[in-house]
Amino acid sequence: MRRAAALALALTLAAPISALAQHALVGLPLTDPAYTQLDGLMRQGCAAARVSQFRPFFVGDIRKALKAAESDSGCVGTLLTALRARFPEDTAPRDTARSRLSFGAAATLQATGLKNGTFYPLWQDVRPTSEGEPAVVGIGRIRLTYDGGPHVVLVTEAFGETDVRNDPHIRESPFRSTSGVVGFQDAYISAEVGKLIVSLGRAREAWLGDGQESLVLSANGPAYDRLLLALRFSKFELRAFAATINDVVLDSSRDVLPAGVAQQRWHRFAFGHGLTYRPTKKIELTIGETAVVQRQGFTVDLAYLNPLMIYQTTQHDTSQSGAGDANLTGFFAVRATAGRATFSGEFLVDDIQIDAKDRANYPNQLGWNVEAAYALPIIYLSSVGVQYRRIDSFTYIGQVDYSKVYQNFDQPLGSELGPDADMVRGYAEYWASGKLRFVGGIARWRHGAYRITDRPTLNRLGHSNDPYPDVTVDRPDVQRAWIGDASAEWLDGIIPITAKLEVARITNVNNQPTPAKNLARFQLIASYRFRYP
Repeated sequence: MRRAAALALALTLAAPISALAQHALVGLPLTDPAYTQLDGLMRQGCAAARVSQFRPFFVGDIRKALKAAESDSGCVGTLLTALRARFPEDTAPRDTARSRLSFGAAATLQATGLKNGTFYPLWQDVRPTSEGEPAVVGIGRIRLTYDGGPHVVLVTEAFGETDVRNDPHIRESPFRSTSGVVGFQDAYISAEVGKLIVSLGRAREAWLGDGQESLVLSANGPAYDRLLLALRFSKFELRAFAATINDVVLDSSRDVLPAGVAQQRWHRFAFGHGLTYRPTKKIELTIGETAVVQRQGFTVDLAYLNPLMIYQTTQHDTSQSGAGDANLTGFFAVRATAGRATFSGEFLVDDIQIDAKDRANYPNQLGWNVEAAYALPIIYLSSVGVQYRRIDSFTYIGQVDYSKVYQNFDQPLGSELGPDADMVRGYAEYWASGKLRFVGGIARWRHGAYRITDRPTLNRLGHSNDPYPDVTVDRPDVQRAWIGDASAEWLDGIIPITAKLEVARITNVNNQPTPAKNLARFQLIASYRFRYP
Protein backbone atom coordinates (compact mmCIF):
# COMPACT_ATOMS: atom_id res chain seq x y z
CA MET A 1 0.00 0.00 0.00
CA ARG A 2 2.79 2.36 0.91
CA ARG A 3 4.63 1.50 -2.31
CA ALA A 4 1.48 2.18 -4.35
CA ALA A 5 0.99 5.54 -2.63
CA ALA A 6 4.62 6.49 -3.25
CA LEU A 7 4.30 5.55 -6.92
CA ALA A 8 1.13 7.61 -7.26
CA LEU A 9 2.84 10.62 -5.66
CA ALA A 10 5.83 10.29 -8.00
CA LEU A 11 3.58 10.19 -11.04
CA THR A 12 1.67 13.22 -9.80
CA LEU A 13 4.88 15.21 -9.36
CA ALA A 14 6.22 14.11 -12.74
CA ALA A 15 3.05 14.92 -14.64
CA PRO A 16 3.50 18.72 -14.74
CA ILE A 17 7.05 18.28 -16.04
CA SER A 18 5.88 16.20 -18.97
CA ALA A 19 2.84 18.39 -19.59
CA LEU A 20 5.07 21.44 -19.83
CA ALA A 21 7.74 19.79 -22.00
CA GLN A 22 8.83 21.96 -24.90
CA HIS A 23 7.34 21.25 -28.31
CA ALA A 24 9.66 19.22 -30.53
CA LEU A 25 9.65 21.95 -33.23
CA VAL A 26 10.71 24.79 -30.90
CA GLY A 27 14.13 26.17 -31.79
CA LEU A 28 16.27 26.39 -28.65
CA PRO A 29 17.53 30.03 -28.27
CA LEU A 30 21.25 30.29 -28.96
CA THR A 31 21.98 31.75 -25.52
CA ASP A 32 20.51 28.71 -23.75
CA PRO A 33 22.96 26.99 -21.36
CA ALA A 34 22.20 23.59 -22.93
CA TYR A 35 24.48 24.43 -25.89
CA THR A 36 27.46 24.70 -23.55
CA GLN A 37 26.52 21.42 -21.88
CA LEU A 38 26.12 19.63 -25.22
CA ASP A 39 29.50 20.92 -26.42
CA GLY A 40 31.09 19.79 -23.16
CA LEU A 41 29.55 16.34 -23.56
CA MET A 42 30.98 16.02 -27.07
CA ARG A 43 34.43 17.11 -25.84
CA GLN A 44 34.30 14.11 -23.52
CA GLY A 45 34.22 11.89 -26.62
CA CYS A 46 30.43 11.44 -26.74
CA ALA A 47 29.89 11.52 -30.51
CA ALA A 48 26.33 10.23 -30.12
CA ALA A 49 25.32 13.55 -28.51
CA ARG A 50 25.95 15.53 -31.71
CA VAL A 51 22.75 17.24 -32.71
CA SER A 52 23.48 19.25 -35.86
CA GLN A 53 25.90 21.63 -37.58
CA PHE A 54 22.99 24.06 -37.91
CA ARG A 55 21.65 26.06 -34.96
CA PRO A 56 19.23 26.72 -33.33
CA PHE A 57 18.65 23.06 -32.52
CA PHE A 58 15.10 21.78 -32.62
CA VAL A 59 14.12 20.46 -29.20
CA GLY A 60 13.00 17.18 -30.75
CA ASP A 61 16.46 16.66 -32.27
CA ILE A 62 18.08 17.29 -28.87
CA ARG A 63 15.89 14.60 -27.31
CA LYS A 64 16.82 12.10 -30.03
CA ALA A 65 20.55 12.80 -29.62
CA LEU A 66 20.38 12.41 -25.84
CA LYS A 67 18.43 9.17 -26.14
CA ALA A 68 21.10 7.83 -28.51
CA ALA A 69 23.82 8.92 -26.07
CA GLU A 70 22.25 6.85 -23.30
CA SER A 71 23.19 3.68 -25.17
CA ASP A 72 26.86 4.74 -25.41
CA SER A 73 28.88 3.89 -22.31
CA GLY A 74 31.32 6.70 -23.12
CA CYS A 75 28.52 9.26 -22.68
CA VAL A 76 27.21 8.23 -19.28
CA GLY A 77 27.86 10.76 -16.52
CA THR A 78 26.68 13.92 -14.80
CA LEU A 79 26.46 15.98 -17.99
CA LEU A 80 24.16 13.52 -19.74
CA THR A 81 22.08 13.15 -16.58
CA ALA A 82 21.59 16.92 -16.30
CA LEU A 83 20.61 17.22 -19.96
CA ARG A 84 18.16 14.31 -19.82
CA ALA A 85 16.49 15.91 -16.80
CA ARG A 86 16.18 19.16 -18.74
CA PHE A 87 14.89 17.51 -21.95
CA PRO A 88 12.73 14.52 -20.96
CA GLU A 89 10.84 12.62 -23.62
CA ASP A 90 7.50 14.26 -24.35
CA THR A 91 5.05 11.50 -23.42
CA ALA A 92 2.15 13.74 -22.41
CA PRO A 93 -1.14 12.94 -24.20
CA ARG A 94 -2.24 15.59 -26.67
CA ASP A 95 -5.94 15.98 -25.99
CA THR A 96 -8.24 18.89 -26.66
CA ALA A 97 -9.07 19.36 -22.98
CA ARG A 98 -5.77 20.98 -22.06
CA SER A 99 -4.76 24.47 -23.14
CA ARG A 100 -2.55 24.58 -26.20
CA LEU A 101 -1.24 28.04 -25.31
CA SER A 102 1.71 28.23 -22.93
CA PHE A 103 3.40 31.23 -21.38
CA GLY A 104 7.04 31.73 -20.45
CA ALA A 105 9.15 34.63 -19.25
CA ALA A 106 12.75 35.45 -18.45
CA ALA A 107 14.47 38.31 -16.66
CA THR A 108 18.20 38.93 -17.06
CA LEU A 109 20.52 41.30 -15.24
CA GLN A 110 23.90 42.00 -16.83
CA ALA A 111 26.60 43.87 -14.91
CA THR A 112 29.80 44.93 -16.70
CA GLY A 113 33.00 46.49 -15.46
CA LEU A 114 35.51 47.89 -17.98
CA LYS A 115 39.01 49.24 -17.49
CA ASN A 116 40.82 51.46 -20.04
CA GLY A 117 38.33 50.77 -22.84
CA THR A 118 36.61 47.92 -24.65
CA PHE A 119 37.80 45.54 -27.35
CA TYR A 120 34.39 43.93 -27.98
CA PRO A 121 32.96 43.30 -30.51
CA LEU A 122 36.24 42.01 -31.96
CA TRP A 123 35.49 43.19 -35.51
CA GLN A 124 35.45 46.84 -34.38
CA ASP A 125 38.20 49.15 -33.15
CA VAL A 126 39.31 49.33 -29.54
CA ARG A 127 37.14 52.08 -28.09
CA PRO A 128 36.83 54.08 -24.85
CA THR A 129 34.88 52.74 -21.88
CA SER A 130 32.05 55.18 -22.63
CA GLU A 131 31.33 53.21 -25.84
CA GLY A 132 31.37 49.78 -24.18
CA GLU A 133 28.57 47.93 -22.43
CA PRO A 134 26.74 49.96 -19.74
CA ALA A 135 27.46 49.12 -16.11
CA VAL A 136 24.03 47.55 -15.63
CA VAL A 137 21.54 46.32 -18.22
CA GLY A 138 18.17 44.70 -17.61
CA ILE A 139 16.51 42.46 -20.20
CA GLY A 140 12.97 41.09 -19.97
CA ARG A 141 11.40 38.48 -22.26
CA ILE A 142 7.83 37.24 -22.60
CA ARG A 143 7.21 34.17 -24.76
CA LEU A 144 3.94 32.66 -25.97
CA THR A 145 3.90 29.23 -27.59
CA TYR A 146 0.89 27.71 -29.32
CA ASP A 147 0.91 23.94 -29.67
CA GLY A 148 -0.90 23.15 -32.89
CA GLY A 149 -0.43 19.42 -32.44
CA PRO A 150 2.68 17.27 -32.87
CA HIS A 151 3.46 18.80 -36.26
CA VAL A 152 2.80 22.56 -35.82
CA VAL A 153 4.01 25.18 -33.36
CA LEU A 154 3.75 28.98 -33.21
CA VAL A 155 6.20 31.00 -31.11
CA THR A 156 6.35 34.72 -30.43
CA GLU A 157 8.71 36.40 -28.00
CA ALA A 158 8.73 40.07 -27.09
CA PHE A 159 11.70 41.59 -25.28
CA GLY A 160 12.69 44.85 -23.67
CA GLU A 161 16.24 46.01 -22.94
CA THR A 162 17.09 49.01 -20.80
CA ASP A 163 20.27 50.07 -22.64
CA VAL A 164 21.51 48.71 -25.99
CA ARG A 165 24.85 50.48 -26.19
CA ASN A 166 27.42 48.16 -27.74
CA ASP A 167 24.86 45.38 -28.28
CA PRO A 168 25.28 44.18 -31.90
CA HIS A 169 22.12 42.03 -31.82
CA ILE A 170 19.72 44.98 -31.88
CA ARG A 171 17.99 46.14 -35.04
CA GLU A 172 15.17 48.12 -33.40
CA SER A 173 15.10 51.90 -33.00
CA PRO A 174 15.36 53.35 -29.46
CA PHE A 175 12.12 53.39 -27.50
CA ARG A 176 10.94 57.00 -27.45
CA SER A 177 13.77 59.13 -26.06
CA THR A 178 15.39 56.37 -23.98
CA SER A 179 18.52 54.28 -24.53
CA GLY A 180 16.46 51.07 -24.45
CA VAL A 181 14.40 49.17 -27.00
CA VAL A 182 11.43 46.86 -27.23
CA GLY A 183 10.99 44.39 -30.04
CA PHE A 184 10.92 40.76 -31.18
CA GLN A 185 13.80 38.33 -31.71
CA ASP A 186 11.79 35.10 -31.98
CA ALA A 187 8.50 35.12 -33.88
CA TYR A 188 7.92 32.15 -36.16
CA ILE A 189 5.67 29.28 -37.18
CA SER A 190 7.15 25.84 -37.77
CA ALA A 191 5.44 22.86 -39.37
CA GLU A 192 6.55 19.30 -40.03
CA VAL A 193 5.47 17.21 -43.01
CA GLY A 194 7.04 13.78 -42.88
CA LYS A 195 10.77 14.40 -42.42
CA LEU A 196 10.57 17.98 -43.73
CA ILE A 197 10.40 20.93 -41.31
CA VAL A 198 9.41 24.36 -42.64
CA SER A 199 9.84 27.43 -40.45
CA LEU A 200 8.83 30.99 -41.34
CA GLY A 201 9.46 34.10 -39.27
CA ARG A 202 12.12 35.91 -37.24
CA ALA A 203 14.85 33.95 -35.46
CA ARG A 204 18.61 33.85 -35.02
CA GLU A 205 20.62 31.37 -37.09
CA ALA A 206 24.19 30.08 -36.83
CA TRP A 207 25.70 27.44 -39.13
CA LEU A 208 28.92 25.61 -38.23
CA GLY A 209 31.11 26.99 -35.43
CA ASP A 210 29.66 27.01 -31.92
CA GLY A 211 27.42 29.24 -29.86
CA GLN A 212 26.76 32.42 -31.83
CA GLU A 213 30.07 32.26 -33.73
CA SER A 214 30.51 30.91 -37.27
CA LEU A 215 32.64 31.60 -40.33
CA VAL A 216 29.63 30.98 -42.54
CA LEU A 217 26.37 32.22 -41.08
CA SER A 218 26.62 33.56 -37.55
CA ALA A 219 24.34 35.05 -34.92
CA ASN A 220 26.81 37.84 -34.11
CA GLY A 221 24.34 40.36 -35.52
CA PRO A 222 20.55 40.85 -35.41
CA ALA A 223 17.98 38.08 -35.90
CA TYR A 224 16.92 37.20 -39.43
CA ASP A 225 13.49 37.35 -41.04
CA ARG A 226 13.81 34.03 -42.81
CA LEU A 227 12.32 30.99 -44.44
CA LEU A 228 13.99 27.79 -43.27
CA LEU A 229 13.78 24.25 -44.63
CA ALA A 230 15.20 21.29 -42.70
CA LEU A 231 15.22 17.71 -43.95
CA ARG A 232 16.82 15.00 -41.83
CA PHE A 233 17.50 11.29 -42.32
CA SER A 234 19.63 8.83 -40.35
CA LYS A 235 22.83 9.74 -42.22
CA PHE A 236 21.93 12.94 -44.09
CA GLU A 237 20.70 16.39 -43.10
CA LEU A 238 19.78 19.17 -45.52
CA ARG A 239 19.27 22.77 -44.40
CA ALA A 240 18.18 25.68 -46.63
CA PHE A 241 17.79 29.31 -45.63
CA ALA A 242 16.45 32.48 -47.27
CA ALA A 243 16.25 35.83 -45.49
CA THR A 244 15.90 39.54 -46.00
CA ILE A 245 18.80 41.53 -44.58
CA ASN A 246 19.12 45.28 -44.22
CA ASP A 247 18.92 47.68 -47.14
CA VAL A 248 22.10 49.57 -48.00
CA VAL A 249 21.96 53.16 -49.24
CA LEU A 250 25.09 54.12 -51.15
CA ASP A 251 25.85 57.83 -51.22
CA SER A 252 28.57 59.91 -52.82
CA SER A 253 29.98 61.05 -49.45
CA ARG A 254 30.99 57.51 -48.37
CA ASP A 255 30.91 55.37 -51.52
CA VAL A 256 32.09 55.38 -55.11
CA LEU A 257 29.11 55.98 -57.42
CA PRO A 258 28.75 56.63 -61.16
CA ALA A 259 29.06 60.24 -62.20
CA GLY A 260 25.87 62.19 -61.63
CA VAL A 261 24.41 59.65 -59.18
CA ALA A 262 24.13 61.00 -55.62
CA GLN A 263 22.45 58.02 -53.97
CA GLN A 264 21.48 54.38 -54.60
CA ARG A 265 19.30 52.10 -52.46
CA TRP A 266 19.83 48.35 -52.65
CA HIS A 267 17.47 45.77 -51.19
CA ARG A 268 19.45 42.77 -49.99
CA PHE A 269 18.81 39.09 -49.37
CA ALA A 270 20.84 36.24 -47.88
CA PHE A 271 20.55 32.63 -49.01
CA GLY A 272 22.26 29.45 -47.91
CA HIS A 273 22.05 25.69 -48.17
CA GLY A 274 24.14 22.97 -46.61
CA LEU A 275 24.28 19.18 -46.65
CA THR A 276 25.65 17.08 -43.78
CA TYR A 277 26.62 13.41 -44.20
CA ARG A 278 27.38 11.11 -41.27
CA PRO A 279 29.10 7.94 -42.56
CA THR A 280 29.51 6.79 -38.94
CA LYS A 281 28.42 8.18 -35.59
CA LYS A 282 31.99 9.45 -35.03
CA ILE A 283 32.46 11.32 -38.34
CA GLU A 284 30.39 14.15 -39.78
CA LEU A 285 30.98 15.97 -43.09
CA THR A 286 29.22 19.17 -44.24
CA ILE A 287 29.32 21.05 -47.52
CA GLY A 288 27.34 24.09 -48.65
CA GLU A 289 27.27 27.67 -49.90
CA THR A 290 25.74 31.06 -49.17
CA ALA A 291 24.85 34.10 -51.25
CA VAL A 292 24.22 37.78 -50.53
CA VAL A 293 22.10 39.18 -53.35
CA GLN A 294 21.29 42.85 -53.86
CA ARG A 295 18.51 44.30 -56.02
CA GLN A 296 17.27 47.83 -56.65
CA GLY A 297 13.74 46.49 -57.01
CA PHE A 298 12.34 44.31 -54.24
CA THR A 299 12.43 41.13 -56.33
CA VAL A 300 14.13 37.80 -55.79
CA ASP A 301 15.32 35.22 -58.30
CA LEU A 302 13.37 32.14 -57.28
CA ALA A 303 16.35 30.03 -58.34
CA TYR A 304 18.13 31.17 -55.18
CA LEU A 305 15.32 29.56 -53.16
CA ASN A 306 16.05 26.17 -54.72
CA PRO A 307 18.28 24.19 -52.31
CA LEU A 308 19.18 21.70 -55.06
CA MET A 309 20.83 24.21 -57.40
CA ILE A 310 24.35 25.64 -57.12
CA TYR A 311 24.43 29.41 -56.62
CA GLN A 312 27.42 29.79 -58.93
CA THR A 313 25.26 28.70 -61.89
CA THR A 314 22.26 30.70 -60.68
CA GLN A 315 24.37 33.87 -60.58
CA HIS A 316 25.16 33.59 -64.28
CA ASP A 317 21.67 32.61 -65.42
CA THR A 318 20.52 34.97 -68.18
CA SER A 319 17.06 35.17 -66.58
CA GLN A 320 18.53 36.82 -63.50
CA SER A 321 16.62 39.96 -62.56
CA GLY A 322 18.29 43.15 -61.41
CA ALA A 323 21.93 44.07 -61.89
CA GLY A 324 25.25 42.95 -60.49
CA ASP A 325 26.69 39.69 -59.25
CA ALA A 326 25.92 38.09 -55.91
CA ASN A 327 28.52 37.73 -53.18
CA LEU A 328 28.96 33.94 -52.99
CA THR A 329 30.78 31.78 -50.46
CA GLY A 330 31.31 28.04 -50.26
CA PHE A 331 32.17 26.02 -47.16
CA PHE A 332 33.28 22.59 -46.04
CA ALA A 333 33.41 21.21 -42.49
CA VAL A 334 34.35 18.01 -40.70
CA ARG A 335 33.83 16.84 -37.11
CA ALA A 336 35.36 13.64 -35.82
CA THR A 337 35.79 11.75 -32.55
CA ALA A 338 38.52 9.21 -31.77
CA GLY A 339 38.40 7.91 -28.22
CA ARG A 340 38.96 10.87 -25.89
CA ALA A 341 39.98 13.20 -28.74
CA THR A 342 37.63 15.37 -30.78
CA PHE A 343 38.43 17.44 -33.87
CA SER A 344 36.54 19.98 -35.92
CA GLY A 345 37.67 21.83 -39.01
CA GLU A 346 35.93 24.40 -41.21
CA PHE A 347 37.06 25.96 -44.47
CA LEU A 348 35.35 29.00 -46.04
CA VAL A 349 35.91 30.11 -49.64
CA ASP A 350 34.78 33.65 -50.39
CA ASP A 351 36.96 33.75 -53.50
CA ILE A 352 39.94 31.68 -54.62
CA GLN A 353 42.24 32.27 -57.58
CA ILE A 354 42.78 29.30 -59.87
CA ASP A 355 44.86 30.53 -62.80
CA ALA A 356 48.20 32.34 -62.63
CA LYS A 357 46.91 35.59 -64.14
CA ASP A 358 44.27 36.01 -61.43
CA ARG A 359 46.72 35.05 -58.68
CA ALA A 360 49.03 37.85 -59.82
CA ASN A 361 46.27 40.46 -59.39
CA TYR A 362 43.79 39.27 -56.78
CA PRO A 363 44.32 37.83 -53.28
CA ASN A 364 42.46 34.76 -52.08
CA GLN A 365 39.52 35.39 -49.72
CA LEU A 366 39.46 32.42 -47.37
CA GLY A 367 38.72 31.53 -43.76
CA TRP A 368 39.71 28.67 -41.42
CA ASN A 369 38.52 27.41 -38.08
CA VAL A 370 40.22 24.32 -36.62
CA GLU A 371 39.87 23.00 -33.09
CA ALA A 372 41.10 19.93 -31.24
CA ALA A 373 40.19 18.86 -27.69
CA TYR A 374 41.16 15.98 -25.43
CA ALA A 375 39.22 14.66 -22.44
CA LEU A 376 41.68 14.13 -19.59
CA PRO A 377 41.79 10.55 -18.24
CA ILE A 378 41.29 11.59 -14.63
CA ILE A 379 38.48 11.18 -12.14
CA TYR A 380 37.31 14.78 -12.71
CA LEU A 381 35.30 15.62 -15.85
CA SER A 382 37.71 17.91 -17.69
CA SER A 383 39.33 18.58 -21.04
CA VAL A 384 41.96 20.73 -22.73
CA GLY A 385 41.87 22.14 -26.24
CA VAL A 386 43.31 24.50 -28.79
CA GLN A 387 41.54 26.51 -31.51
CA TYR A 388 42.81 28.57 -34.44
CA ARG A 389 40.65 30.92 -36.51
CA ARG A 390 41.85 32.95 -39.47
CA ILE A 391 40.01 35.32 -41.82
CA ASP A 392 41.98 36.58 -44.85
CA SER A 393 42.38 40.31 -45.41
CA PHE A 394 39.63 40.72 -48.03
CA THR A 395 37.30 37.94 -46.92
CA TYR A 396 33.71 39.22 -46.53
CA ILE A 397 34.62 42.69 -47.93
CA GLY A 398 36.43 42.13 -51.24
CA GLN A 399 33.55 43.42 -53.36
CA VAL A 400 33.02 46.52 -55.49
CA ASP A 401 30.64 48.33 -53.14
CA TYR A 402 29.21 48.08 -49.64
CA SER A 403 25.88 46.63 -50.79
CA LYS A 404 27.67 43.30 -51.42
CA VAL A 405 29.71 43.18 -48.22
CA TYR A 406 28.89 40.16 -46.04
CA GLN A 407 27.15 42.11 -43.26
CA ASN A 408 23.72 42.81 -41.78
CA PHE A 409 23.07 46.18 -40.10
CA ASP A 410 26.88 46.70 -40.27
CA GLN A 411 27.44 43.54 -38.18
CA PRO A 412 29.13 40.49 -39.75
CA LEU A 413 27.12 37.65 -41.20
CA GLY A 414 30.28 35.61 -40.64
CA SER A 415 32.98 35.46 -37.98
CA GLU A 416 33.21 37.82 -35.01
CA LEU A 417 36.87 38.39 -35.94
CA GLY A 418 35.87 40.23 -39.10
CA PRO A 419 38.25 40.41 -42.06
CA ASP A 420 42.05 40.60 -41.77
CA ALA A 421 42.33 38.93 -38.35
CA ASP A 422 43.29 35.66 -36.71
CA MET A 423 43.29 34.19 -33.21
CA VAL A 424 44.80 31.10 -31.59
CA ARG A 425 43.50 30.08 -28.16
CA GLY A 426 44.34 27.32 -25.72
CA TYR A 427 41.86 26.45 -23.00
CA ALA A 428 41.00 24.04 -20.21
CA GLU A 429 37.61 23.26 -18.69
CA TYR A 430 36.50 21.46 -15.55
CA TRP A 431 32.98 20.29 -14.74
CA ALA A 432 32.31 20.18 -11.00
CA SER A 433 28.84 18.81 -11.82
CA GLY A 434 26.53 18.58 -14.82
CA LYS A 435 25.68 22.26 -14.34
CA LEU A 436 28.78 23.88 -12.82
CA ARG A 437 31.62 24.60 -15.26
CA PHE A 438 34.93 26.40 -14.85
CA VAL A 439 36.97 27.35 -17.91
CA GLY A 440 40.11 29.39 -18.55
CA GLY A 441 42.18 30.19 -21.60
CA ILE A 442 44.82 32.34 -23.19
CA ALA A 443 44.73 33.68 -26.75
CA ARG A 444 46.97 35.49 -29.22
CA TRP A 445 45.00 37.89 -31.42
CA ARG A 446 46.14 39.83 -34.48
CA HIS A 447 44.06 42.42 -36.32
CA GLY A 448 45.10 44.03 -39.59
CA ALA A 449 44.00 47.30 -41.15
CA TYR A 450 40.64 46.30 -42.65
CA ARG A 451 37.20 46.45 -41.00
CA ILE A 452 33.89 45.12 -42.25
CA THR A 453 32.38 48.61 -41.91
CA ASP A 454 35.00 50.37 -44.08
CA ARG A 455 33.49 52.68 -46.70
CA PRO A 456 34.27 53.14 -49.49
CA THR A 457 35.05 49.47 -49.91
CA LEU A 458 38.63 48.95 -51.02
CA ASN A 459 39.12 47.28 -54.40
CA ARG A 460 41.24 44.15 -53.89
CA LEU A 461 42.81 44.45 -57.36
CA GLY A 462 46.59 44.70 -57.02
CA HIS A 463 46.74 43.41 -53.44
CA SER A 464 47.68 39.80 -54.19
CA ASN A 465 51.14 40.10 -52.61
CA ASP A 466 50.16 42.09 -49.52
CA PRO A 467 51.37 40.84 -46.13
CA TYR A 468 48.99 39.19 -43.65
CA PRO A 469 47.58 40.77 -41.59
CA ASP A 470 47.60 43.76 -43.92
CA VAL A 471 48.44 47.42 -43.29
CA THR A 472 47.58 50.70 -45.01
CA VAL A 473 48.89 54.25 -45.00
CA ASP A 474 46.25 55.27 -42.44
CA ARG A 475 46.71 52.07 -40.38
CA PRO A 476 50.43 51.38 -40.66
CA ASP A 477 50.87 48.67 -37.97
CA VAL A 478 49.31 45.33 -37.12
CA GLN A 479 47.38 45.35 -33.85
CA ARG A 480 48.51 42.46 -31.61
CA ALA A 481 47.15 41.31 -28.27
CA TRP A 482 47.38 38.68 -25.56
CA ILE A 483 43.98 37.89 -24.04
CA GLY A 484 43.44 35.82 -20.91
CA ASP A 485 40.02 34.70 -19.75
CA ALA A 486 38.51 32.81 -16.81
CA SER A 487 34.86 32.11 -16.11
CA ALA A 488 32.53 30.21 -13.84
CA GLU A 489 29.15 29.13 -15.22
CA TRP A 490 26.10 27.75 -13.45
CA LEU A 491 24.22 26.21 -16.39
CA ASP A 492 20.80 25.76 -14.88
CA GLY A 493 17.64 25.84 -16.96
CA ILE A 494 15.88 28.13 -14.47
CA ILE A 495 18.61 30.32 -12.91
CA PRO A 496 21.68 30.37 -15.18
CA ILE A 497 24.58 32.51 -13.94
CA THR A 498 27.88 33.37 -15.64
CA ALA A 499 30.82 35.30 -14.21
CA LYS A 500 33.67 36.04 -16.65
CA LEU A 501 36.90 38.00 -16.41
CA GLU A 502 39.00 38.93 -19.46
CA VAL A 503 42.26 40.84 -19.50
CA ALA A 504 44.07 42.00 -22.62
CA ARG A 505 47.45 43.55 -23.38
CA ILE A 506 47.22 45.24 -26.77
CA THR A 507 50.03 46.81 -28.77
CA ASN A 508 49.57 49.11 -31.76
CA VAL A 509 46.00 49.88 -30.70
CA ASN A 510 43.76 50.39 -33.74
CA ASN A 511 46.80 49.77 -35.98
CA GLN A 512 48.63 52.88 -34.81
CA PRO A 513 52.22 52.81 -33.45
CA THR A 514 51.44 53.06 -29.74
CA PRO A 515 52.84 51.50 -26.55
CA ALA A 516 51.13 48.46 -25.08
CA LYS A 517 47.82 49.13 -23.35
CA ASN A 518 46.18 46.96 -20.67
CA LEU A 519 42.41 46.49 -20.73
CA ALA A 520 40.07 44.42 -18.58
CA ARG A 521 36.42 43.38 -18.75
CA PHE A 522 34.36 41.66 -16.07
CA GLN A 523 30.78 40.53 -16.63
CA LEU A 524 28.22 38.96 -14.36
CA ILE A 525 25.07 37.74 -16.10
CA ALA A 526 22.23 36.18 -14.14
CA SER A 527 18.74 35.19 -15.29
CA TYR A 528 15.53 33.85 -13.86
CA ARG A 529 13.49 31.83 -16.36
CA PHE A 530 9.88 30.80 -15.80
CA ARG A 531 8.80 28.02 -18.17
CA TYR A 532 11.29 29.44 -20.67
CA PRO A 533 11.85 28.72 -23.51
